[in-house]
Amino acid sequence: MGSKILNSKALYMFLSILIAVVMWFYVTSLEGNEDDKWITNIPITFTGLESLERRGLMLVEDAPTASVRVQAAPTVLAKLNKDTLRLTVDVSQIQVEGQQTQAYVAVLPTGISSGQVEFLSGQTGTVRFTVARHSTRQVEIRGQFKGTVADGYLLDMDSGFLFSPETITISGQAELVNQVAYALVTVDGENLTESISGEYPYQLMGANGVLDDLDVECDRETVSVSYPILATAEIPLSVKLVSGGGANLSNTTCALSEQSITVAGSKEAVAAIQSEGSLVIGTIDLATVENGDVLKFPVPLADELNNVSGVTEVTATIQINEALESKTLEVSKIDTINVPEGWQASLVTKVLNVTIRGKAELLEAIEADNVRVIVDLAEVKQVAGQYTLPATIYLDSVSTADQAGVIGENYRVVVNLTAG
Repeated sequence: MGSKILNSKALYMFLSILIAVVMWFYVTSLEGNEDDKWITNIPITFTGLESLERRGLMLVEDAPTASVRVQAAPTVLAKLNKDTLRLTVDVSQIQVEGQQTQAYVAVLPTGISSGQVEFLSGQTGTVRFTVARHSTRQVEIRGQFKGTVADGYLLDMDSGFLFSPETITISGQAELVNQVAYALVTVDGENLTESISGEYPYQLMGANGVLDDLDVECDRETVSVSYPILATAEIPLSVKLVSGGGANLSNTTCALSEQSITVAGSKEAVAAIQSEGSLVIGTIDLATVENGDVLKFPVPLADELNNVSGVTEVTATIQINEALESKTLEVSKIDTINVPEGWQASLVTKVLNVTIRGKAELLEAIEADNVRVIVDLAEVKQVAGQYTLPATIYLDSVSTADQAGVIGENYRVVVNLTAG
């Protein structure tokens, strides 16, 4: 029985306290029980920025702040702070750059009416801020390499840096934007053997160097960069000699003005030309040259290779190291072939002087009867007239071309073509 009485007293005490608290909140929420407080460091919110931007203007510096003192019921006051209470400035009518002074207006948060809050201080006021000219421009991207490449490799200076995109767009206060001359990408690395490729950051550069902490906006943080690194090799040069006119590989040498060149290209292209042993710059028919002749050859390279040496032409000097003699024969054995059907060919040239070169003992056995001259009319126009045509010379003897043979290549015969 006593326990029940005690429990009843405890319950009554709890209910009494709860009712008292509820009544306190109710009483303090009445209009006649208000409190006040300062709300400080409220950032100014600017409206009408779109109109400002259309005029090529912008706000600079951080947003200013202001403070207000408000009075309201505690429950209302608890909802007011620097994040919920806004102080706004309309900048839509500003036409020029420079320092500006404008009035701000306090805007209460949604759900709180002006009748619930009294501004004791700061409901209206002015703030100072700066308006500047806005600018957007594109600047070129440049690159610098501060690394090293491995032996047998080089940077492809002809191609250089390749950037994607080729420019970056910067925007902001015109005075700051105009300080930027270009964007610089720096690439490093040691003993590189592969081409550079990847995304790299950049620095904004002015007339006097790096522009640190420049308050402008860029349309990207990195750019795609590539820079070819080429393999190199020294490649021997050679010419192909074809025996003829008594000159052959045993008794003839060919001295080149350049023995080799250095080439650069991809690893695959360089390896391919190395596998060939040498770069053949031309073919010399020894029947067409004489001792001491000097011939010039361009240096041919595949498109995928660069001529690092810069040598574009090589001279070849012929040296016949064996005593050879020459003999000129008056050849009358001249025949025509492939005469067009319905046409007749007659020789205007009756005798052709042909020069034979070889060892003296072989030349003694060669006569004009051993030489044949053939004129091919397959390509002649089927129009009556005289034509000067190239002639092919054949030597019928016991010797081979590398022992004795015809020299020279400009043999011509005049032929008269008639219908019938």
